[in-house]
Amino acid sequence: MSQLQNDPIRVIPKRVIQLAFLFTFLIAVVSILFKMPIINVLIGYWIGVVANLINFRLIVVGTKNALDQQEKGVKKTMQMNLVIRLVIYAGTLVGIVLLLGTQAFISAIIGISMVRIAIQTDGFFTFGYGKNGK
Repeated sequence: MSQLQNDPIRVIPKRVIQLAFLFTFLIAVVSILFKMPIINVLIGYWIGVVANLINFRLIVVGTKNALDQQEKGVKKTMQMNLVIRLVIYAGTLVGIVLLLGTQAFISAIIGISMVRIAIQTDGFFTFGYGKNGK
């Protein structure tokens, strides 16, 4: 079993940061090749990564709180959690488009997808094995 399956709350942010540095290099190379404003693109990307990590943390905290509450309060709490997360995503993307431009917006979408990428590439980086080789 991979580390991600054993302890996703601790492993995912670490893997996201590792992948973010790899993607930073790749985005910088693409920005240079296509003569895009590299600083704006990287700022947009990292703002997207940070927004994604904040939203992941809100999901974790919201889920823990929902499990601790009574059944009646859970629905309202989770709805509010979802609204807050959507406002963070929308505010991030709109702010990036207005301040930094379209190229930064595209890189921010990549940044916002980093938790999903970290989860989906789990088997790729571990070759399907955990530390003990099983």
